[in-house]
Amino acid sequence: MRIKIFNHVCCFTAKKPLPEEVTKQSFRQKIWRHLETNGLAMFPRPVYNRIPNFKGALEAAAKLAELDVFKNANTVKVNPDKPQEPVRVLCLEKHKTLYVPVPRLQSGFLNRIVLPEGEAKPGTLRKAVSRNGMESFGQPLTIEDSVSLDLVVMGSVAVSKEGYRIGKGKGYGDLEFGLMMHMKAIKPNTLVVTTVHDCQVFETLPASLFGPHDVPIDIIVTPTQVIETQRMSQRPVGILWHLLSQRRLEMMPVLGQLRDIEMLAGRACTLREEDSAGEEERARPRRQRRRTRSHKSHSEGEGNTTEGEDGKNNKPRRPRRRSTKSLSKDGEGRDGKEGREGKPKRTRRPRPVIDFTVKISNISPNTRVRDIKSALFERGVKPHVMIWKGFRGFCYLHFFKPGPQKGEGDIPAASMASVLAALAQMSVGGSGGAPDEREEKPRLLTVEPAPPRHASAPAAAPATAEAAPAVH
Repeated sequence: MRIKIFNHVCCFTAKKPLPEEVTKQSFRQKIWRHLETNGLAMFPRPVYNRIPNFKGALEAAAKLAELDVFKNANTVKVNPDKPQEPVRVLCLEKHKTLYVPVPRLQSGFLNRIVLPEGEAKPGTLRKAVSRNGMESFGQPLTIEDSVSLDLVVMGSVAVSKEGYRIGKGKGYGDLEFGLMMHMKAIKPNTLVVTTVHDCQVFETLPASLFGPHDVPIDIIVTPTQVIETQRMSQRPVGILWHLLSQRRLEMMPVLGQLRDIEMLAGRACTLREEDSAGEEERARPRRQRRRTRSHKSHSEGEGNTTEGEDGKNNKPRRPRRRSTKSLSKDGEGRDGKEGREGKPKRTRRPRPVIDFTVKISNISPNTRVRDIKSALFERGVKPHVMIWKGFRGFCYLHFFKPGPQKGEGDIPAASMASVLAALAQMSVGGSGGAPDEREEKPRLLTVEPAPPRHASAPAAAPATAEAAPAVH
């Protein structure tokens, strides 16, 4: 096999019989790998097993919009894949009737995208042609509805100048075309166009790889060129049932509906017994994870076996090894209560008890907590806890009762009177916010006593003592 390069387009010229490893999948892998390794792939990535989105998809759509075949088309069907999203947007911008197939044909067939009146903003158009938007803006159509298409736009993984097309290998595009042929939506003058990157275009592809179900391409549009193909093969006349299995009909209910219609009309609709190529991956059973003993049910466990039973569950349980750490110096083991008593218990420190609380209000919205802390440090006030509510214009300072409280350290005990005296006439400016929003003069803060918050319940006082104030 001799390989030539023309304008960055791979050209395969067969001089001898092709090797057996040359398949559609080999060409797919070559294109996917080339897009990924050369920085040409776009979201969603990786592009493997997809109609690949590529750099230049927007330019290819714009070049398609310049063609007369697009300008003269009133009804256009575009596949739902990401690289053809710009084409769908252009159809709505040019006020064309846009039809988009249901992804994978799992819940229907075609959706006609209809925008609400007066909704022609770019954001609305992009949303309408997205996966989620097509469900909101789409009007479902069945195979019994009447549709006439002027242009069909398909996604591709690889194409040739002879008109051969290779999809991602699931057969969705070919089945959609066959369903539209049944609806008589495809007319003899309806053209089939694809938008791809230049590296996805081959001079020729082996004709032996293609069958009567493959849809040929009439026009190839890339970001740099427009190619009118020779179209070496004929279009499918409809659904070829002998290439489909029952599993495919279960995956796509619309195929089952069409088969029922065909059988009522007396046409032969014999299916193949084994799965088709696009279903083999789905038919493979998923690899089961190895279940551990903890996942077994009680009926499978060792404790439920009876004497005299044969099987794996009748094996004797291994004796549990005793840890050397549980042996004392004289070699005697400690178990049960003795072992638990030998381990010292952790003593919990008592929770700190709030002695009094000071509330600081009239705080500027631009004031940050660091500004208040700096002002307190300058005045020698060191609260144990600060509850910051600066966005509401106030904060709380909690002071614990004297004693070996957690977090108190060497902070000397303070009194309500000393704290109020130290914070009298305290003014603080704001360092936050935009420069033009900051206040030039510091704001005078309001300092007042406040009932302690989250304080623990005080001990019971003698009956003769005066009742303590309520704690909030």
